[in-house]
Parts: sequence; C-alpha cells; structure tokens
Amino acid sequence: MDSEEQEKYIERIGNLLFESVIERSVSAMDDQAAMEFENFLSPEGDYNKVISFLQERVPGFSTIVSEEMSRLKRASSGIFA
Repeated sequence: MDSEEQEKYIERIGNLLFESVIERSVSAMDDQAAMEFENFLSPEGDYNKVISFLQERVPGFSTIVSEEMSRLKRASSGIFA
C-alpha cells in the first residue's frame, strides 16, 4: 500500500473515531449542553474547539474517547493484520 493510500485509511479511521465519540458525547449531554453544542457546530467547524467544548461539558469524556479507540482497534484488527 502506498503512502497516499495509507493516509486515506488513517484519515478515514480518524473520522470514524471522531464520529463515534461525538455520538456518545451527545448522548451523555443534558438538554442544555446538547442545545449549546448544536448551536456551536458549523460547517467549517474547528476540531479543536469541538474537542474543548466536549471536554468541558461531557462527564467522562476521556473515558468515552478511550472506549471508542479500543472498540475501533478491535473492529479494525483484521484489516491491518
């Protein structure tokens, strides 16, 4: 696999992780935080601002990230073996 193809896979994996973390984080938010998060998002969204918001407003955010990373590793273990 050439480096360009590897980069595409890495980007895709990163996006999958980000999406799963966002889904779980929104589920863990109270209604007020969820409304603020929805208003906070924009099409040209700043990844770092999104992460900062989630770290501040989602209880157990680091645990969610760790669990989703582990789940993604298990799910993709056969791909990179």
